[in-house]
Amino acid sequence: MFFPKTEADIVARITNARPNKTCFISGYRPAFRIKDDYLTTGIIRLINQDELAYGDSATAEIWFITPEYYPHCIEQGQRIIFQEGATIHGYITVTQINNKLLEK
Repeated sequence: MFFPKTEADIVARITNARPNKTCFISGYRPAFRIKDDYLTTGIIRLINQDELAYGDSATAEIWFITPEYYPHCIEQGQRIIFQEGATIHGYITVTQINNKLLEK
């Protein structure tokens, strides 16, 4: 599985709420509703586990695509949904912001 060599943009608590009740694995790349009017793709790496079952939560590192297009939009404790198409598949709660460009 490919992950960028740089430090993850954020660390978050992630919850799997996929409507088909299936697990997902590290490397999953859903769209994140980073702002009310903006979706971006992110790469998820689960920490200390390979997959996340439906209904479960875990800690994960997340790298976002092109954060320079939505600077200063994340704060610690913020809840962000992730989705495939129009369907919500879960959410994250930000616990740490490593990319200061994203910090509110």
